[in-house]
Amino acid sequence: MLLYGAIIAVCMALIAAFNALFAAPAFGFSLAYSVLATVINTAAVIALDGLFAFIIRRLPNKWFSHEKKFFSVSLKEKNFYEKLKIKKWKDKIPELGGFTKFSKGKIEKPFDNEYLSRYLLEACYGFVIHIVTVFTGFAIIFICPLRYWFCFGLPVAFVNAVLNVLPAFTLRYNTYKLCVLYKRNEKRNALAA
Repeated sequence: MLLYGAIIAVCMALIAAFNALFAAPAFGFSLAYSVLATVINTAAVIALDGLFAFIIRRLPNKWFSHEKKFFSVSLKEKNFYEKLKIKKWKDKIPELGGFTKFSKGKIEKPFDNEYLSRYLLEACYGFVIHIVTVFTGFAIIFICPLRYWFCFGLPVAFVNAVLNVLPAFTLRYNTYKLCVLYKRNEKRNALAA
């Protein structure tokens, strides 16, 4: 979480500095306005992300079953994530399972399909939340004066999109591996019975 906080702070500083240096002379706003507008836009995007996460998390569990075609991950998709070297950076992505009282930081019970089913459910919810907030983050361009949307709203929305795509990729990559493990457990249990 510290890494994400640092990335957000650095991006805010860069956006404010860029606007103070280049946009302020053209549009006639002050350095203070540049900093304040960047902070307000960032806080608004974070609040919007939280609101949509709250709403989506209240939708029925049956909509987020890992067995639905929408949530299936192909071998080709998994290989795409591996080309992105996901194994090197996925553990640096913050895991916010504390909000749902189910941590996805580590697989605690790899041979328990009931546990894996819950893990997959949480991963499917998380994937939808992150994908939705990639797009809803762009609604931020409407909170500041329209003539400044390119200066503040768009850069903040872009940073938000990147910071939501990375966990979505991680969840999809993990879903593939968890489904393989789930099916392997089913076969093992069938042989044992």
